[in-house]
Amino acid sequence: MVLRRGRHDPDFNDRVDGLTLRPMRVVASDQRPSTDELVEAMRRIVHPGSGHQASTNVFATALGLPGIALSELRSLPLRALGQRLMATRYVVENGAIWTKHFAWETPLAAIDPSAPDRVRTLMGRVDQARAAAPTEAVFEQALAGRSLVELADLAATIEREAEAAIDLLVGLSLHPSCRGRLRARLREEAGALFTSDPRACDLIYLLSQELDRYPATTVGEGRLDYIIVADKGEMGVRATREAIARGACPVVLHSARDDARALQVRLATEAGGFAIPLEGSFKETYANPVQIAQCVHRAYEQRFGADAAEHLARSAVYPGYGPLAESTAAIKFFRTSGITFIGPMQDVVERAGDKREFRKLAESIDPGAVTPGIVIDDGDAKTIVDRIIAAHAAGAFSFPGRLKAANGGGGRGQVVVGSPTEIPTAVVKVLGEIGSNGWDPGMMFEQNIPRTIHLEVQVVRDRFGNARHFGMRDCSEQRASQKIQEEAPPAVLRHDPDLEAHICAIAVRIADTVDYVGACTVELMFKDGHFYLLEMNTRIQVEHPVTEEAHRVREGDDARPLNLVQLQYLVASGAPIPFAQSAVERARVAREYRINAEAYRPDLKDPRDGGRGLFVPNAGIFDRIDLPDEASVLEALHSSGALGVRAVGVRFDTGFEVGDTLVNKDPTFGKLIVSVEVDPRHDEDRYELLRLASLEVLRRVHIEGRQVRPDGTILRRARFENNVAAHIFVLETECIRTHGRSIARERHVNWVIEELRRGGE
Repeated sequence: MVLRRGRHDPDFNDRVDGLTLRPMRVVASDQRPSTDELVEAMRRIVHPGSGHQASTNVFATALGLPGIALSELRSLPLRALGQRLMATRYVVENGAIWTKHFAWETPLAAIDPSAPDRVRTLMGRVDQARAAAPTEAVFEQALAGRSLVELADLAATIEREAEAAIDLLVGLSLHPSCRGRLRARLREEAGALFTSDPRACDLIYLLSQELDRYPATTVGEGRLDYIIVADKGEMGVRATREAIARGACPVVLHSARDDARALQVRLATEAGGFAIPLEGSFKETYANPVQIAQCVHRAYEQRFGADAAEHLARSAVYPGYGPLAESTAAIKFFRTSGITFIGPMQDVVERAGDKREFRKLAESIDPGAVTPGIVIDDGDAKTIVDRIIAAHAAGAFSFPGRLKAANGGGGRGQVVVGSPTEIPTAVVKVLGEIGSNGWDPGMMFEQNIPRTIHLEVQVVRDRFGNARHFGMRDCSEQRASQKIQEEAPPAVLRHDPDLEAHICAIAVRIADTVDYVGACTVELMFKDGHFYLLEMNTRIQVEHPVTEEAHRVREGDDARPLNLVQLQYLVASGAPIPFAQSAVERARVAREYRINAEAYRPDLKDPRDGGRGLFVPNAGIFDRIDLPDEASVLEALHSSGALGVRAVGVRFDTGFEVGDTLVNKDPTFGKLIVSVEVDPRHDEDRYELLRLASLEVLRRVHIEGRQVRPDGTILRRARFENNVAAHIFVLETECIRTHGRSIARERHVNWVIEELRRGGE
């Protein structure tokens, strides 16, 4: 393989083309360079995302000094080999600057007295490789002449600082287009390569990954042997069951005070897994990455002793849709603690999870796909008010508008502003919510589009760049900005497949642009044939099962159910998505119902909008959880004259069994998903048939229990209430009847609470 060109080319300098270089803090050496030199040096330094790569740490890792790892990238696959490969790549990019301008020798010598001389030797080899590097055409030909396995084996020789490995890294540094073609080649060959040699897959991925972004966190060599479940309730139970189904060992984190006997703990221990208790309140346990990381390390050391690090390298934390899922602080802490996180990397969440950044990105793809408005990157109240007033005067939007915190969600951190006079009060309120929730500063002001439909696109993308979408969901049945029913695919787009395909294509393009890895959802508003992109949720969502029940994945003559959680696990193992977009099929229409422990009180005032009618949560012990079987529902439909239904699906995802106690503040304890497969001759009736099937199921659901106080004390003669009757009420409204037959013009995200307040319970 030709990796050197054999003669010096004066035009072939140590420049790096095509990379995004970001400045970082530097420490000058004793030979103080000029200010211009420092500015130029800072401009050329490469580091991952918003992270910081300390020169001493990188040099020590590249030399393979014992116990040293890249502080920003401790969760890389392949442990010491992956660390050394990536560290040497950073040395190739930044070493000349570090050795000239940074005070690295003294701290490095404190680790190993021989290390500074070894660094100088390494840099000498890098300089020689640069001087003798082949042209891009020759280098590309040399790469093409080797298989990916051969290139991976060559990269692995970096452990002994082999000349050929350094030549390879230098060539990829000097020729960014070759690096891009290597990534494209890996994407094409990843399926076969991962099956035959997952280690080679990891090496080529690390070899071709852009250094100004964090590599996706996956376990090495496809060995996802332990799944650490960091969510609770129905999602925690689902994650645990899926870990067991995968053949992985379930490791369940739980509150020692509240959840020591939770269903997911019982399932894990019965399957041969183990539980890790956490101390304190909810925020101190499930929302605390520091305690979680400490407890995980301690539990692994106690269980596996000297082999703890090896077992932890084959483990990954699954956040579900809990408080860790979209926390950049949590993602960073796990990464720097050497724990793989099942989800996107920190810089991806910063680029896509922040509503401001998402708006800018969506606008760059389709300027008409966002609501009129402005982004405000400031935390000063007067500045924000002035910016909004000036933008309105310039015609950027009209009132009413909506002021939104950049990192809010679920209706939090948002205020509808009816006129310019209301701006100062709204700004103070949103700033207060930003401060109390610890969100990043910044907000947006957008023209309010009233009475819209809420739609979503489900996307999963692997580390090789294979993105798949799974159609859309309609989540317009809401109250207090919380979804209670969801539908897939959306009936509102049933006669406009081209528009739906266009929206899904944009969602995939957004995921590609931010280099997303994992499951995500792109949310949007829809009204009168126009859509407005809102945000990307950088996690799995509560309503994902309705998408699963509506879709199948075709494998030859067979179609298997879609399983998004297993896809998340697959991606976290480093594997490529094993099917094409064309294999994703719509098999059914489905509707999901969030089953909550709560009661509707029409006489109580809702503090969020001042209107009468409030759902009051309650806690209790489950004495009965009965659901109808699918055959009886199908028979009842046929008996009632509802023809055209071939099959009915009844699925109940819950975190509890009979005898369990619900004391959580979140009242959602289960999700009921009803789906129907319809004869093509009755296709126009499919949503009405789904409504009728759902009513048959809900009327046969029996969930009973005794109400308890927060401390678990049983309240005598107090029934444990739920919202099943409210779901039946919604399905029997004229709005949903019309929705099932055609287009309900009066349907929008607030229609449910309006109907409840009109009709009562």
